[in-house]
Amino acid sequence: MKLGDFEVYPLLENVFHLDGGTMFGVVPKILWSRLVPADENNLITMHLNLLLVKTGDANVLIDAGLGDSLNDKMRKIYGQRGSSNLESELAKHGLKPDDIGDVVFTHLHADHCTGAIKLDADGEKVLRFPRAKHYVQKQEWEDATHPNERTAATYLTDNLIVLQETGTLETIDGDVEITKGIRVWKTGGHTPGHQAIIVESRGQILICPADIIPMSAHLKAPYIAGVDLNPLETMERKKEIIQRCVNDGWLLAFDHDLEVKICKLGKTEDKIEVKKIV
Repeated sequence: MKLGDFEVYPLLENVFHLDGGTMFGVVPKILWSRLVPADENNLITMHLNLLLVKTGDANVLIDAGLGDSLNDKMRKIYGQRGSSNLESELAKHGLKPDDIGDVVFTHLHADHCTGAIKLDADGEKVLRFPRAKHYVQKQEWEDATHPNERTAATYLTDNLIVLQETGTLETIDGDVEITKGIRVWKTGGHTPGHQAIIVESRGQILICPADIIPMSAHLKAPYIAGVDLNPLETMERKKEIIQRCVNDGWLLAFDHDLEVKICKLGKTEDKIEVKKIV
């Protein structure tokens, strides 16, 4: 789709499955399951939606998905049943991994970043995008490489360290413009260093809030994942984002929705309406 002078494309990197209660926290299953059905094991299906932004000067990838470097234990945890579509999705838009100049991570949970690493012919972990700089909040990097008992399962430090060893890691502090028309907003909430990505061209704006609003089912304020480290902060950021989308016409991208990748929000009385664009 066109966004001003930019081209923006959602990429379906993979499909995975997580416990429904994990994704909806304190909301009872009888409520959230009306929006997202669960299987007999209480697992819900989610997409790993990345964003490719072609600015004309740069090819920028927002998040990188799970990739193919997970061991069997981690693949089981994430319910990853298929191979990564990342390179084939890029090929649909005439690009190879070498063509990506910037990778911007919303945060460093495995389902958002390990696709930036792949295994070479000898089974060694190497960069998938060797010419790219990889951007993340400094606080997120510190938390991910020094996890505690609660966060250790969500960060794969052995994969992340490849970014540091290759010199392609760029840590940023706060709200920063990555390249012309693409900036980050440090939201916190899901993780202390979580950031939303804002893409703007010729007055048209799209926001990728990642796991602040992972699916259209999470538009209601209290529908917050149980893994969020600061759920009240998530709720406040969510309200701000929805307000900008409704009042200022920002487009909204969902990182885990099955049906809606990019949408426009409207409001009728107290109900948020979702108009699918892609």
